[in-house]
Amino acid sequence: MNYYELLDIAKGADGETIKRAYFAAVKKHSPDSDPEGFKAVRVAYDTLRDPKKREEYDAYFVVSGEVGADVQNGIFAARELMRQNKYTQAVETLARIGVDNPESKELQRLLAEALWKIKKTVTADNLCKELLENNPADWETLLLRAKISGSRGHWNKAGEYFDAAADCKPKSPRLWIEYINYAMDNTEWRVPSVCERAMKIDPDIFRDDYECYLYPAIDKGSRMFSSLADTKPFSEGMKLCFEKFTEFFKADKNPPESAYRTALDALSDVWKKEEFVAAAEKILPALENCAHRNKDDDDIFRRLYGEIAAAKLKGDKRIHDVLVDYTVRTIMDCGCSDCKNDKLDAECYIVMNLIDLRASIRALRNNFPDYYKLNQMFYQDALNEKKTGFLANKYYSITKRLLKSASKEEYDDDEDDDYDDDDYADDFEIFDPQKPFVRETPKVGRNEPCPCGSGKKYKKCCGK
Repeated sequence: MNYYELLDIAKGADGETIKRAYFAAVKKHSPDSDPEGFKAVRVAYDTLRDPKKREEYDAYFVVSGEVGADVQNGIFAARELMRQNKYTQAVETLARIGVDNPESKELQRLLAEALWKIKKTVTADNLCKELLENNPADWETLLLRAKISGSRGHWNKAGEYFDAAADCKPKSPRLWIEYINYAMDNTEWRVPSVCERAMKIDPDIFRDDYECYLYPAIDKGSRMFSSLADTKPFSEGMKLCFEKFTEFFKADKNPPESAYRTALDALSDVWKKEEFVAAAEKILPALENCAHRNKDDDDIFRRLYGEIAAAKLKGDKRIHDVLVDYTVRTIMDCGCSDCKNDKLDAECYIVMNLIDLRASIRALRNNFPDYYKLNQMFYQDALNEKKTGFLANKYYSITKRLLKSASKEEYDDDEDDDYDDDDYADDFEIFDPQKPFVRETPKVGRNEPCPCGSGKKYKKCCGK
């Protein structure tokens, strides 16, 4: 008798029906008159009213129908013990039931898992081996044996069992997720091929656990990323992973915080590769609007946007490095004095080398208008040849002021002892900075007599 028969309800019964059936069953099997019957009814009720437990129960017992009610109750009790990390008690429970029910594959597989958890890996592996002799296509036993082999350090064997399980059950998200987790922890070189293989079967295979789309991007000890990021399969697979992750992240109104953090961690590594920049730019807006974002993350977003800008601009040889640096500093500017001084340093360098850099500024304006607009006023002045002298004088004055305000300790070596304002002014000689204009004679008004002595107003004579 299964749980549905015990409560006298149909397999598709809803929550209210289950609740009414439970109260009716309790009247027949009260704790006083039938304590064992009451325990069975209570277990059935607790199982069927919980959607996850009910789904698991249906999958293992109702569909297969391979064991009776006593074995069902015992197996489910053992699973509850394992959820509480009480593996020794679970082994005792399963061993007791298994004496009379050796034909139950689910019971034997669960016993092997419990034995593995208490470090009896050889016994657990032998039990899996016996199960596979009778049913070589038992993908769950293959999956368990893969994990057991991995825990014993048999990496190649574990990979073979994972591959065999995937061949038997190619559309199981749980299988692929466990395979990826294993590979990330033990054989990171397998991750790109595992992801690619799973997503060829079904591009949406990780929809219920879409953090897996970004697992390959997380750099564990820098080994995986440095050794695999340059390979074509990895690059193509990662671009697809980013696209799917973005799609699911935008569609999910309440994504888990772990997914949000995983994305930020992954982006910190991936921005370094130019081919991932476009995909990363799509994810960032979705992350910015996420409910899990807080003020402490503002610096992270500024840095990520700055790093993406650097990756894009460095890919264009026409953009000078100083313009790349200036753009990144602008994006990452948090308003502090250090950021302000860093930007001034970059502007001074640009003014000092303006003639050589104008072509690069035009390339920035024409090819990256969004980055050009970040410092549009400065760039417009830089491109205006009539303002060359103005900019030279302006930044020469700024430089003098900064030098005077700098602490003496910053210039205490021999070279800096002889470095004065005139030395720095030499850097601006190309612009021939002019001294402020001083009139030799008083200014003549437009309606005053012309100084030439003609007797006419200045505006009618020399002031025309």
